[in-house]
Amino acid sequence: MPFLALLLVASLGYALWSGKIKLAQLPPILLALGGAMITIRGGWLIGIPAIIAGVTWYRGLTWRMFGTKAVQTDEFDLSKARWLLGVSAQDDAERINARYRHLIAQNHPDTGGSEDRAAELNKARDVLLNDLARKSS
Repeated sequence: MPFLALLLVASLGYALWSGKIKLAQLPPILLALGGAMITIRGGWLIGIPAIIAGVTWYRGLTWRMFGTKAVQTDEFDLSKARWLLGVSAQDDAERINARYRHLIAQNHPDTGGSEDRAAELNKARDVLLNDLARKSS
């Protein structure tokens, strides 16, 4: 049993360190795990409600933190792409391409810019143009 507890603490520590879970999610996880330990030791009347409360609390937190209808975009959020290129939501493809050409001329690796920055600009342009194409069709 001590080995299992140590393994559990190490797993939670790694999940926090790597960003898999947030610090705010830790109390409901610990409540549910504590309820499971109590249930295993025979305390059904306390353990089962603790598990249910922990799981319900965790789901509520997850819904509030990430939204119930969170839509996953590739890796690049539209607002970040707009901010990176300096365009607004009302700008058309011509304006997006003009801003892209202006910024890539300054940040291209051949002119002393970084490859990472150029890749970010390329990705931002692609995301915004794909979003415009999706909206128009």
